[in-house]
Amino acid sequence: MSEHNVFNLPIYGKPIELDDAGIYYAINRKTGSINNVFHLLYEDDDWYLYQLKNTGKDGEMGWVILADNGDYPLKSLATEDIKHYFDKPEYAEPKGGWQLMRNSRYGFGKFTPIHAEDAIQYAMILFSGTDMLMPLLIKKAEDEVLQSLSQLER
Repeated sequence: MSEHNVFNLPIYGKPIELDDAGIYYAINRKTGSINNVFHLLYEDDDWYLYQLKNTGKDGEMGWVILADNGDYPLKSLATEDIKHYFDKPEYAEPKGGWQLMRNSRYGFGKFTPIHAEDAIQYAMILFSGTDMLMPLLIKKAEDEVLQSLSQLER
């Protein structure tokens, strides 16, 4: 019997819920500064992922939806699909369960570790056709200043 590192039983992988909506950011490992800001939004029964980008107008920043060819909403993936992407040696540790939503190019992942004392982790994921690129670990913004970014015009 082969040992798999992906567990998608309900007791392990917590679903992506309304509490997960909000502002997320990625940290540049070399500088320690924030280099990407994302907004996971639930609106009209669908999930959407936005990125804060320079709009080119006098240095103004704005939210840009992450999608290709009008494929905007993120859809939940079946357990078999999640296993296909994460049952690989590079994801062997830590052990736990992933939940994943994606459109044709972009995805949002939630990792629930087996050990309850370990923190839940989140990732922004790029897809190239049927291949998943290395997930970018992101942190949920608890800071009021970062949460205020969600008030920017979309």
